Amino acid sequence: MALKARLVAAGWPVPDQIEQAATRELQRVLSARGQLQRIARLVSAQGMPAIALKGGVAALVSPSPVDLTDVDVLVRAPDAERLAALLEGEGLQATGPAGTAHLAQRVAPNDVHVEVHFGLNEFELDEAIWSRARPVDRAAGLSRLGAADYLWHLLLHTVAIHSYRRGALRDVLLIAEAIGDCDAAALGTVECRMSAHPLSRQLGDLLAMARELRAGLPVTDRFRREAAANYVLRGPLGLRYSRFWMTAFLTALFAQLGGATDRRLEWATAWQRPPFPSPWGFAAWLEHRWPTLGRWCRTATRVARLVAARAAAWPVAAVVRYVSSR
Repeated sequence: MALKARLVAAGWPVPDQIEQAATRELQRVLSARGQLQRIARLVSAQGMPAIALKGGVAALVSPSPVDLTDVDVLVRAPDAERLAALLEGEGLQATGPAGTAHLAQRVAPNDVHVEVHFGLNEFELDEAIWSRARPVDRAAGLSRLGAADYLWHLLLHTVAIHSYRRGALRDVLLIAEAIGDCDAAALGTVECRMSAHPLSRQLGDLLAMARELRAGLPVTDRFRREAAANYVLRGPLGLRYSRFWMTAFLTALFAQLGGATDRRLEWATAWQRPPFPSPWGFAAWLEHRWPTLGRWCRTATRVARLVAARAAAWPVAAVVRYVSSR
């Protein structure tokens, strides 16, 4: 939709492929708005605080929303199962495994998926974050993160959680709009947090791209290797997604492309005790029945998977470096 809008504004013809893609994106945005309105009605009736996240916020309030395949809604941990049950009562059924910070997706035919979050992987939730949340005018009952928290969440989600999306136009557009929601104090808060983060360079590069885009300046792509890796993965390799394996492979590949800091964080994360129970049934049962043994087994699995993923990612990273240098 963003590309079509810019072509129309410049008076240029819109190719059929772009027109079709923009139509599909608009359908998903309208579906997301409907899902969020439904959730707003449910949580409002229950007096349940709920925060719309990321692209869902843009779908509700932005004049130029971005494409999305699901909507993420954050509730307090005790309310997550309640909201999930309410959604099931509306015809949305659970599918797939849960994540470390969200329940299994809830889906309905011809609608975008819904993820009910009880935590955030990017940073720890506290009462201050909840107190800074602001109501969403177009969805009474839903809130959005405070301006600084929202921008910080988008930056961390792209750089630290989904490193393969660093520099992706869709995320740069979303971050550029979030910048416009911040005053000088909020931007200063984000920059202060950024300077103290191990991935401060990558976070700063993404923020700089978003600022250039928002200001209408030529945007310097600071993530050429990441872009090349995505072309290699989706083109010549055509790898299929697997939640258990592909996540580790992608993390290892983009950590190798990102640099030493990414690789150290990847290794430290593998050894770190996860803040949430395992989304895998047997592992969750083992952790509950024998906590110490369960944690050690889970850590050993994560480390072994990381070692295997790094070995598999090394030759792909070498190809990507060659392609990006060309």
